[in-house]
This record gives sequence, C-alpha cells and structure tokens, in this order.
Amino acid sequence: MYQIKVDPHTHTLFSGHAFSTIGENLAEASRKGLDGLGMADHFGPLFTPMKDGLPIFGPMMNMSAMPKEVNGVRVFSSAEMDLVDFKGHLAFWDTCSPFGPPERQKITICESVLATRDYAIASLHNFPGFQDGTEAQYTEMYLGALQNPGIQIIGHPCRPGFLFDMDEVVRTAKALGKCLEINDHSFDSPDVIKKRCRQLALKCAEEGAKVVVSSDAHSCWFIGEVSRAMAMLEEIHFPPELIANRSLEAFEETIAQAKAEA
Repeated sequence: MYQIKVDPHTHTLFSGHAFSTIGENLAEASRKGLDGLGMADHFGPLFTPMKDGLPIFGPMMNMSAMPKEVNGVRVFSSAEMDLVDFKGHLAFWDTCSPFGPPERQKITICESVLATRDYAIASLHNFPGFQDGTEAQYTEMYLGALQNPGIQIIGHPCRPGFLFDMDEVVRTAKALGKCLEINDHSFDSPDVIKKRCRQLALKCAEEGAKVVVSSDAHSCWFIGEVSRAMAMLEEIHFPPELIANRSLEAFEETIAQAKAEA
C-alpha cells in the first residue's frame, strides 16, 4: 500500500491566504499519524507582505523559536519560493536588505531565506509576462531552478498548464538528486492538468527520478490529504521507492543527498 509519512508542502496564516496556524497544522499531522510536516509558506511579491518595497519575512528568519519536534512530528523549515523569470531566478534574488551590519547587507534576501531552510520548493505562480513564454522558456525556467543549490523540490510543475520539455526536466532532476512534486491540490484543476501530472509521474518512473507527494494544504483540515495523487500513482504502478516522502528517513536522506550534490 502506498503512503506518505511527511507532508512537505503546507501553509500557515503567514502565507496570507491560508487559514491555520503551524500549531493547528501540527496537531492535525499528529492526529493523522504523520512523522514530519514542512512549513512551506509562500515567499515572493505576490503573497509575502511588503513594506517600502521590501518583504516582511521576519517570521521566516525566526525558526529558532520553533521546536524541531512537536507531539512526535518533525517540524521542517521550508519555503515555497516564487519563480520570477524565465531564467529560473527566485523572488528577491537581486535584492539586498538595507538593514543589519554591512556584511549582511551584501547577501540577497533570497540567499538569506534559503540559507536557513531545511529544504526549499520553487514554484511558478506569477511574474510579468509569465503567460507568454515558449516551451523552451518554461523548460529553461525549471532547469534554472533545479540548478539552484538552495532548491530541492520543484513545486506543482504541471499545474500552471504550460508545456515544458518533460524529458529534460526529469533527467536533470534525477541527475541532481532533486524531486518533482505530485501535488494533490493540482487535482482540483482541469483534466488536461491531471493528464500532465500523470505523464510527469510516468516519466519519473521511467527515468528513476524521485517525487514528493504533497497536500499543499492551506488549512489544517487538508494536512496529509493526498488521496487523489496517491490513487493516480497506484493506478500507474509507480515505484514506491521513488516516493521520497514515503517515510521520514527516506525524506531526510533524499534532502541530504540533494544538498550534498548541489
């Protein structure tokens, strides 16, 4: 039987359009028997609170206030980083904070966040002209994100609905030891998106590339809810050993390997 024991992509109130606290999410994770939960709040100009042109990301930089484990559930510090151009750059990749000592002001805001994450997810949501790209540009975007040493997972790559070279992206993810996400929330999308998710899973199985299966929960009631994604994987007889979050140990090993190979 297929299962996940870590839900690596979930959101809290800090994302601005989610409805639960990290405490509520963790309580639900414990109730459902999960061993790990990723707090992957959005980070980018579309969702992150802004002031004077800069993101308000203080809570993300205060993970020392969170225990590493709550009620038997491992708490992972993550972030869903917005892709902001066809090169695969991430939100605030070229923006330094004017605050702090001079040495800190030389580090971009993006680098500051990535340096403090257990792992990070890169996803496409919105940027100027993002709907007008070509297949080659969307491919370049995902390849650029995969080559970023701070990124370990590409979030819902099929949900935006744009064609990209699936062969090249999957092979690159495999070569770099990184994961592509099968996101249960994508199954709320039109049939063409579900079909693309299936094609991606089949290609990952063919190439031996790992996936993570995530809820993308925006409220505690959907923590660990991946039934539609798992049904699809079972239907195509996806190799369970390629599901990186099938156990806490497998997930931690996958993330550690991706970081080591970066």
